[in-house]
Amino acid sequence: MWLFWLPMAWLGYSPDLVILVVGLNLAYQFFVHTEAIGRLGWLEQVFNTPSNHRVHHARNPQYIDRNYAGVLVIWDRLFGSYVPEDEAPRYGIVRQIQSHNPLRLTFHEWGDMFRDAWRTRDHRHFWKPPEWAESQAKQQRMT
Repeated sequence: MWLFWLPMAWLGYSPDLVILVVGLNLAYQFFVHTEAIGRLGWLEQVFNTPSNHRVHHARNPQYIDRNYAGVLVIWDRLFGSYVPEDEAPRYGIVRQIQSHNPLRLTFHEWGDMFRDAWRTRDHRHFWKPPEWAESQAKQQRMT
């Protein structure tokens, strides 16, 4: 994240202020990662709340690729990626990895993307969602 915060110092903000903002942001991110807090009424419409963020980490089909907000949900609303928490989230990834190896758990998706890009000679695998690759494969089978 230092790449995001470093330009603030280059623009003239004091290092103390940058460090304060980084600390406040980290504290807020700690707050949204809880199940101890339920829905927060009108705040759900403006801010990333624990309920909104639980959706982000869920693997329920209706929650995939939703609620990216860090603090404000305005961007999710503008880009159509906002979904309220309507049912209990099931956490994790869609395709479970049967390993406890931290390197495998961290980099398995990168390996899959590199294999797909190499196999199809299509570099779009690095930024398109997984369902795009599935639709591409289905189209190729139909032709």
